[in-house]
Amino acid sequence: MEDITAYKLEFKTPLHLGQEGIGLEKTDMIIHSDTLFSALLSCWNLFYADDLEKEIINNPPFIISSAFPFSKDDYFLPRPMIRITLNQEVQSKQIKKIRFISKGLFERIIIGEEVLFTEENTLQGGLFWTETQDTSQGIFKKREVPRVSIDRRTNTSDIFYFNELVFTQGCGLFFLVKFLSPQIRQKFETVLNLMGDEGIGGDKHLGKGVFDVLKDEPFKLNTPSQANHFLTLSLFHPTEDEIKKGLLNNSSYELILRRGWLHSKGAMSLKRKSIRMFLEGSVFKEFGQKGYGNIPNVLEKNEELGTNHNVYRYGITFNIPIKVRDNYE
Repeated sequence: MEDITAYKLEFKTPLHLGQEGIGLEKTDMIIHSDTLFSALLSCWNLFYADDLEKEIINNPPFIISSAFPFSKDDYFLPRPMIRITLNQEVQSKQIKKIRFISKGLFERIIIGEEVLFTEENTLQGGLFWTETQDTSQGIFKKREVPRVSIDRRTNTSDIFYFNELVFTQGCGLFFLVKFLSPQIRQKFETVLNLMGDEGIGGDKHLGKGVFDVLKDEPFKLNTPSQANHFLTLSLFHPTEDEIKKGLLNNSSYELILRRGWLHSKGAMSLKRKSIRMFLEGSVFKEFGQKGYGNIPNVLEKNEELGTNHNVYRYGITFNIPIKVRDNYE
């Protein structure tokens, strides 16, 4: 595999990652790769505006994953969407509830080894599965924050709530990067540090989502020597050609609808084109390509409305080789 760098983000303030709910705006537990990429580009534009489309969009010099939880030295990755070989009988609903598994378990699963599941080795109400016996410390706490909205016509107020994450000491989020152009790394890290000061997610203008780049280190992953599929650690938007080649045959995946509004200085609030993407942990047939996916344009440049650049949605895979048997979940 190519050289991979892991960046750990230690959040100094609560984090809110919008997720729709009824009566309560929920928060996600990860930063999806398209959100991370958009935040990077927003800061990149402040330093290296001339390089934006030429260097980053048309010929990406780096590939990023989504940002997943970590606890001290334990990295958590999305549960692969394949049938996991267990050495004992477990209720399927227990496994399907799991969203994240520790790095050691992830390596064994993608190679095709048997793994042992016990409820004692789970965290956060069964959402995390780890090899360690010390599961007394949770990774984060969710808390509800009240907010007031004012009706513009009637001037009446209404209270609503949203969730935000507060990470336990020694925990946070990490993401992975493959640098395809070595000279881009210094620019990337400059932009990432600025992004930490500005914050990410909802209410960053109120000081939420501020982080320190705690650590960057080589990320080594044991992968199968004879892989027949790949797993994506990022959201994935395939090209038409990839679909025609049979990408979805013998694959296992979930879809997510990505939509939203553009909020930037000097621009009106503009709705971005909605697109469906494959979730992290989805598994696809390997065609021997170096990379998969694209970066679609979801809002055209319109200087009259205050946008002096196109807006893109990151959909390139951070692919990991995986050995898959004939049957899926």
